[in-house]
Amino acid sequence: MSKTSSASILLPLPIVFLLLTVVCKPSTATPCTPPPCQGKQSWPELVGKDQDTAYLVIKRENPQVTDVVFLVSDVLGHVLDKKGVLEAAGDGDLCCNRVVVVVGALPSGGDGVTKVPKVG
Repeated sequence: MSKTSSASILLPLPIVFLLLTVVCKPSTATPCTPPPCQGKQSWPELVGKDQDTAYLVIKRENPQVTDVVFLVSDVLGHVLDKKGVLEAAGDGDLCCNRVVVVVGALPSGGDGVTKVPKVG
């Protein structure tokens, strides 16, 4: 059985800390673009599609969109929709450059978009 010194254990810690500070930097929020909104504002054809496809289609069809917000869970989506939160993504501001996409379990199996993605 080999003996490990505390120096050999502690040596990689600065490297791990450096990696964490680079990877975990807080993102700078994109400023909200107020109405009137331009371009496509809802994507009903994306219901049932996977989140990667939804992201690519939204970015392609409305270049003004800079933020695509994914809310995970269809249960959460129904609750938020009833409270009117999906239209404002929870902060009370309608941003023309933000689209809210609710993803969760699909009735056909698997995960995908469960609500119509909308500018919000």
